[in-house]
Amino acid sequence: MRRPQGEGLAPAEALRSARALVFDFDGTLVASNPIKRRAFEVCFAEFPERREAILAYCWGRHHTPRGEKFRHVYEQILKRPYTEAAAADLHERFEAATTHQIIEAPEIPGAGAFLERVRGRYLTALLSSTPDAVLRDILRQRGWQERFEVVQGAPVHKATWLKAFREGRGLEGHEVVCFGDTLEDAGAAAEAGCGFIRIADFRSLLA
Repeated sequence: MRRPQGEGLAPAEALRSARALVFDFDGTLVASNPIKRRAFEVCFAEFPERREAILAYCWGRHHTPRGEKFRHVYEQILKRPYTEAAAADLHERFEAATTHQIIEAPEIPGAGAFLERVRGRYLTALLSSTPDAVLRDILRQRGWQERFEVVQGAPVHKATWLKAFREGRGLEGHEVVCFGDTLEDAGAAAEAGCGFIRIADFRSLLA
């Protein structure tokens, strides 16, 4: 795996040459990862004997869309047919356990102020494994929809999307900086030839 270009650089150094900023959502801008982890427990609560295997799979694949996770759990772990009824039930349970809670979840410290600071200075994009319609609804209800010029939710392969985003705008790798909170985010940025900043707190970027 190639080393993300922004990894190892001071954030200020990476941002000096950037023209576009691409943000992950869960765990990067909003403290929503625990909400989603609990939701998988809710979805599969009736299978306590397979709990450890189910959660290890679901929690360990941040970029895998929830529908693919549901199918894998049913077919590969539970050895059950993944029917349309099962899919509909799981998606309904997951959304009931997450959407409103994520709308109300606290932001990662400094995220909102940082987004306001960079708006208009850089091309800003949001790239998430949350289903696209759900993501846009969350942004609307948080009042964040105007903070991003480009929004892309699932289904999406992040590395492929990032490469197309960069090349389609004629940007060099150092001109696109991705913000994320996981090794998968770093890997997607590396594969697309983009810079990367692993973020847990935006307040240091506001000084």
